[in-house]
Amino acid sequence: MSQSSRKPNVIVFFTDQQRADTTGVHGNPLGLTPNFDRMAQFGTHVYHSFTCQPVCGPARSVLQTGLYPNVTGCYRNSIPLPPDSRTLAHYFNDAGYHTGYIGKWHLAAEEPVTEPKRGGYKYWLAANALEAVSDAYDTIVYDNDCNKVNLPGYRVDALTDAAIRYVDEHKTEPFFLFMSFLEPHHQNRRDDYPAPDVYTETYTGKWMPPDLAALGGNAHKQIAGYFGMVKRLDEALGRCTAPASKAAAG
Repeated sequence: MSQSSRKPNVIVFFTDQQRADTTGVHGNPLGLTPNFDRMAQFGTHVYHSFTCQPVCGPARSVLQTGLYPNVTGCYRNSIPLPPDSRTLAHYFNDAGYHTGYIGKWHLAAEEPVTEPKRGGYKYWLAANALEAVSDAYDTIVYDNDCNKVNLPGYRVDALTDAAIRYVDEHKTEPFFLFMSFLEPHHQNRRDDYPAPDVYTETYTGKWMPPDLAALGGNAHKQIAGYFGMVKRLDEALGRCTAPASKAAAG
């Protein structure tokens, strides 16, 4: 099959609770996101966007189905996506793609998530509530057979490694891969933003978004860890896009 006639592969790189002003193109001065900024500069950049429902589960239901939460019934957290819902995976499956999901799902009411409640994705390495079953350096997800899988390293790196393995295994066929990170969402069990060890102190006292500075509270204490998470996410984005960039250059 010629390169021009081949169906394009699609990767969704999805982060959780990431503010727009963490990126350089949206005014962050810390240089956290050079890979994202480059994509925004040379690709299609949606500068203004909104979500139909900002709460986690409902927002995910909208993204997966294209339907309002009052249509799917997922109008708040803890309401699972109906098993008969048509998701992105179903449409890509119908178009001849192999579909994969890695990371946080949050559209079921069970752990591990059984096959009927995975939204049609063929490959599965995920957890419904990733923040509840794992920690920054203790990544636990479940595979297609509902087996517990403990991935090594920092959670962003662990999921990225798994995604790169998926891409390598399916590079000869068109694929649709949904990468769903927990970061920079806080780690619920300890109300903390655990950055990778190498960035634990890097952004302490560097910059504070004006709206958070005005709020007070614990933002000044936790913002450095949050920025460290964002930095590692952007490095993961670079790892995922580097092969494509090399291919394009060649």
